[in-house]
Amino acid sequence: MKIYRKIPVLLLLIVSNYSYGQNSPSLTLSVGLSVPAQELGGDLVNTGDSGISFISRDFIRNNYANSAGVSLSGTLLIPFGKKSLIIGRLSGSYTFFNVFRKTFFGVTKENNIETAVSFDNRFSATAMGIGIEINPFPESRIRPFAYTDFTVNLFSMSLIRNEILSSLFNDSFRLGLLPGAGITFKINKEYSFVLGGSYHFGNLFLKSGSSSFDDRIVFEREGIPINDMEGLFYTNLSDPDTFPQQITGSSKSINWWNISLGINIVLGK
Repeated sequence: MKIYRKIPVLLLLIVSNYSYGQNSPSLTLSVGLSVPAQELGGDLVNTGDSGISFISRDFIRNNYANSAGVSLSGTLLIPFGKKSLIIGRLSGSYTFFNVFRKTFFGVTKENNIETAVSFDNRFSATAMGIGIEINPFPESRIRPFAYTDFTVNLFSMSLIRNEILSSLFNDSFRLGLLPGAGITFKINKEYSFVLGGSYHFGNLFLKSGSSSFDDRIVFEREGIPINDMEGLFYTNLSDPDTFPQQITGSSKSINWWNISLGINIVLGK
């Protein structure tokens, strides 16, 4: 008799567990912490023993001198089939770096005269992606998942001197890949918490550069290429009193880590 009494309870648990599975489209909204990787990071300013500060010689030449930032993202999830083991993804995100870094204040030289100066830079990435997500346990309350998105990315960059936008770089389109994984925690049939992590290869394809003097990287100019492809370009950012010199820039990867927390909303409920 004790066994028969336990059967309804067992059936109730099974039905409850399976009822959390869903094959309706859903929307995930997330906020995340983004950390530059490889050449996306670096130091913007170099200060010598004399206390005089200039833009680092590695800026643009070998890296983009960014620090941690914040990302905002939204993903439309479209299940395939009744089991929802495979899910289509349409994603969009906006990431802006250097959120937690303070503007640099120091002393530099202009026309061989020491003067107070401030330096800062801005870098943002707007991404649109399409991909596939694998959901091995679609009917569980705690569901791990993994995905890969093919992304189209728009990078925007600027250099700020004395709190004025001084050097504006061209908005640059690049193609990339965004692999990631995470865990979904079901709250009820409509809402879930989502904890995720990803690594964005932002400029796998369409890197470019310019060796033309007309595209020189100097203060008080607009329309400057970001020069993420290995090659020659002209610059004098690290010594503005000199004539722009031709230097060799390395190939630079625009990659970053992202850890996010979000909420998933089942649509049509």
